[in-house]
Amino acid sequence: MPRLIARVLILGVLVGCGDSTSVERDASDDEDATDPGGDRDRDGVCDGTELARGTDADASDSDEDGFSDYAEILGGFDPLDPSSPDRDQVYVLRETPEASLQVPLTQSVRGAGEDYSGAFEATGRPDDAGDTAATFYTGSVATFAEPPENASVVDPTGEAFRGVVGRTLLGFELRFAFGGATPRLCARSHRWRYNIKRSDGRLIGAQGGLLLILPPGQTLATAQWCLPAGGCI
Repeated sequence: MPRLIARVLILGVLVGCGDSTSVERDASDDEDATDPGGDRDRDGVCDGTELARGTDADASDSDEDGFSDYAEILGGFDPLDPSSPDRDQVYVLRETPEASLQVPLTQSVRGAGEDYSGAFEATGRPDDAGDTAATFYTGSVATFAEPPENASVVDPTGEAFRGVVGRTLLGFELRFAFGGATPRLCARSHRWRYNIKRSDGRLIGAQGGLLLILPPGQTLATAQWCLPAGGCI
C-alpha cells in the first residue's frame, strides 16, 4: 500500500505586501526541526538554546571533553571547545563525607619589604542546590617562601607573608572538603579564584580553578551530570 503523506496547508503573511499567500508542504519536512522548548539530548539545555549557541541538540557533550553542555554553560566555559575548561585547573572532590582535597598554588613576587596575602573567592553561579565552590571550601594557609630568608614572617593561618624582599616564590594551599554537604549522586562543577594582594591593596596575581564534584566510583567519562530542577535553560 502506498505510504500516505499528510499534507499541511500553512498560511503565511508576506510582510510589506498587505497580501497573504498559501504554502503547501509535507508535515514530514518538520520531523527533524528543533523544538525550542524541548531537550532531545536531555542535557539540561533546551533545543532552542542549543540552536542559538551552535551546540549539538542530539549530544549532551558537544565537544566531547567530558563536561556536559549544561555544565559548561553554567560555568561560563565554551561548550564547543574541548580545551575549555583547562584540565590543569580541574580538581576532583568526591561526594563522600570524608572526602577532602588540597590544592597547592604558587605566586612569584618582587618585594621591597611589603606584605602579601591571599584570599579565596567563589566565582561561579550557584547551582540548583544553592552550592558554589565556597560550599566546600574550608580555608587556606601560607606554606612557604623561597628563598625562605626573603620573608621575615610566614603567617600560615593568616594566609600572609610579612616583609618580603627581592624575587620570592610564595606558596599557598587551598583546602576543600565535602563534609556535610548534600549528596546529589551526579557530577557538578564550581569555579573559584584565589587572589594574591600586596599590602597596599594592589592585586599581584589571581589563579583560577574548577572544583569537580564526582559521586563515589564515578569518573568524568562515566558520571551523569546534574540537571536543572526547573527544566532546561
